Amino acid sequence: MTDCSQLDEVPVADVQVDQASASPPFVRAGFAGLLMGLANLIPGVSGGTMVVIMGLYDEFISSIADIVRLRFSRRNITFLVVLGGVAMVTIVVLAGTLSRAVTAYPSMMFSLFIGLTLGGAPVLWRMLSGHRGLALFGGAVGLLLMAGIAMTASEPVDKAAIKEAVAAGTFVIEPAYGRDLAAGALGMSAMVLPGISGAYMLLILGRYETILASISAAKSYAISGGADGDPMTFLGVILPTAIGSVLSLVFLSNFLKWMLVRHRTWMIGLLLGMLVGSVFCIWPFDAASTGSDYALGGLLAVAGFVGTVGLSRISA
Repeated sequence: MTDCSQLDEVPVADVQVDQASASPPFVRAGFAGLLMGLANLIPGVSGGTMVVIMGLYDEFISSIADIVRLRFSRRNITFLVVLGGVAMVTIVVLAGTLSRAVTAYPSMMFSLFIGLTLGGAPVLWRMLSGHRGLALFGGAVGLLLMAGIAMTASEPVDKAAIKEAVAAGTFVIEPAYGRDLAAGALGMSAMVLPGISGAYMLLILGRYETILASISAAKSYAISGGADGDPMTFLGVILPTAIGSVLSLVFLSNFLKWMLVRHRTWMIGLLLGMLVGSVFCIWPFDAASTGSDYALGGLLAVAGFVGTVGLSRISA
């Protein structure tokens, strides 16, 4: 009898390349960074999903895992610099524009991102090999996981109101070291797991407002040259959150790399289920929509799907 576990242990093409000499796929990494930056500006949309739909998840996880283990190479450093650099530029340049677009046309914007997300399903499906039963089981687990996360939905937070409260000194920042540590870990998981929004995880733990207020207080303190605020107030929240983020990045990236090598078929199935299930966190939209909004949204969803499939075929 054939051992299914042997079928599952398929070499990972991108992970096994000679990273010291090979050049990363610059064009795809750039597009992935662009989409990741856009995703981080849309509530409920995961930046990790955008890496998956570009077919770069193996490369992404392997590069992060090697970097945190201090195993540097020209390939992994260049790949992460291109990906992260484009994402940061996108966030800085398009934050205001995209925020206004989401506010004015929520149904259409979320429809576009649903299409972009689902367009990654064929990419993951092509990556499957080995025992398809394992992939189906992993897919079911991923779907159930995302459905459970979607069921914990809470009311959206008014960021502007929080910043105003911090500036007025009316928002009380109260550290909760254990929960802040967990918030950092779960928030960082959104960077490496598709379908999960970091902000969404913070909302579930009830620490979104406090962490946002702490960041706002730290910015005010830095801009004022230390004249505005007490650093001990916000550091009690920011430091545990940062520690949780680093620990999550170190352990999760290496665990995912190991899973993608040793249990690849099940893991790809899980990622596929999480990617498809991430739609539960976006739809139905929390906004009044007309028939024309849904019609245009449907067209944008199709356009997003086709766009993702086309981008995923870029080999450079």
